[in-house]
Amino acid sequence: MKSGLLTKFSASLAAVAIALSMAGCSSAEQAPTQTLNVGQLIDIRSWDPSQADIGHLIPLYQGVYDNLVTRTPEGDYKPNLATDWSWNEDNTVLTMNLRTDVSFTDGAKFDAEAAKANLDNFINGNGPYAITLAGVSVAVVDSDTIELTLAEANPDFIYFLATTGSFMASPAALGTEALATTPVGSGPYILSPSSVPGSSIIFQANPGYWDKSKQKWGIINMVILPDVTARLNALASGQVDVTVLDVQSAPTAESAGKTLQTNFVDWSGLLIFDHNGQLGSPLGDVKVRQAMAYALDREAMLAAIQQGYGEITNQVYGTGASAYLAELDNYYSYDPAKSKELLAEAGYPNGGVKITLPGGLIPPLDAVLVDYLGAVGFDVTIESVPPSEYRNKMREGAYAAGWFQLFQGTSWVNTQLVATPSASWNVLKSTSPVIDAAVASVKADGSDANVAAQTQIINKFLVENAWSIPFYRVPQMLFYDQSKVKVTNQVQNAVPYLYNYAPVN
Repeated sequence: MKSGLLTKFSASLAAVAIALSMAGCSSAEQAPTQTLNVGQLIDIRSWDPSQADIGHLIPLYQGVYDNLVTRTPEGDYKPNLATDWSWNEDNTVLTMNLRTDVSFTDGAKFDAEAAKANLDNFINGNGPYAITLAGVSVAVVDSDTIELTLAEANPDFIYFLATTGSFMASPAALGTEALATTPVGSGPYILSPSSVPGSSIIFQANPGYWDKSKQKWGIINMVILPDVTARLNALASGQVDVTVLDVQSAPTAESAGKTLQTNFVDWSGLLIFDHNGQLGSPLGDVKVRQAMAYALDREAMLAAIQQGYGEITNQVYGTGASAYLAELDNYYSYDPAKSKELLAEAGYPNGGVKITLPGGLIPPLDAVLVDYLGAVGFDVTIESVPPSEYRNKMREGAYAAGWFQLFQGTSWVNTQLVATPSASWNVLKSTSPVIDAAVASVKADGSDANVAAQTQIINKFLVENAWSIPFYRVPQMLFYDQSKVKVTNQVQNAVPYLYNYAPVN
């Protein structure tokens, strides 16, 4: 039975299809005609490209904006709006040559001035990944050449340009309030006025788009479905063609004939924010954090919560990263006695360690955490948070800790995601001399060998000091209708990039 949300979606999609069929494009300009319907976990907060995010949000920005560099499914980089690029000898100055045949949907021409305006907008904005381009200055060399000067070498700078850092909007739209709700880009699609905020994001093919290889669909409808049951029902009924599900819903999707594609990207566990006691919580004491880590039976949790789908880990770095150290995966064994001993040393011999965690996303996990932590002396309160607000509440520093799934990127990307004082998920800006020294070393010497050595030092510190408490690595479980769509995984991203979906016929 269709929900009201899906009924509205069907009506809006039909309206867009009729509008496109009446558009009267010439055969030479005719865009693809097939429709892709995606079950999308979270809605976008702003179309301003300075607010661009990764994971489940990056495909939305890819719909309407081009970036300077694109990342292949395997993680390589290839030209996009930048045709080529080169570094100076010490990797602090990047020169990029730009395309000269691209226009924005408002008719403005893409050129070096437009590229600089957008990069400056990102650098000076307050977006979640603005820090990745901090200290970068941009200069126009000529009409189709820019020069980016870094304050210090950054071994993953191209990665940041290829993900969040270089989505290009029309210069006339930058700085306007309208850009938050109405994107003006040069991307493969245009946001349809039939879109319904909080319900569906509808893209229609940009008839003047310059790279038809990235424009595989006439319409893409991203149906906002935060609830996994709603996504399962939409997939089973054919309302959406592809979506992310979980281990509880997987058997039903498989019985409905949908195809599973897994991608080990995320770790699941507790993000600790109050490392230095800024919020006055007990987690400012390392022994309390370590006690929490020893209190959890990860094997039992994996079986109960993940039905066995996953891999036990105590580290935030993935197996493909140079920072990864196999011996850290089982650093914290299940040891309630050790946990109680640490709490006693921290001044809680009789327990009573009060912790408030956000919850509501996975109720069985909430219950497991209350039980395991309560058994050793933690007094855990689970505060239910609406799914649509959960991520933002944690990013705002509303809690000393909270459960989350976070992606495992390259060693340096991951370090800047969780460890450095400016890391986007180090929301209280915790500091450590160990991390500071390792980061300074990488900035002075960004060679692969030194990045590996220094991020391994950071990894050991994070694990030994329980800066986060991972439980296990979990597979992203993407289900799709293989009669309708072909899907290619994107390395180190929770979902495929928008370009990674293609029609079967």
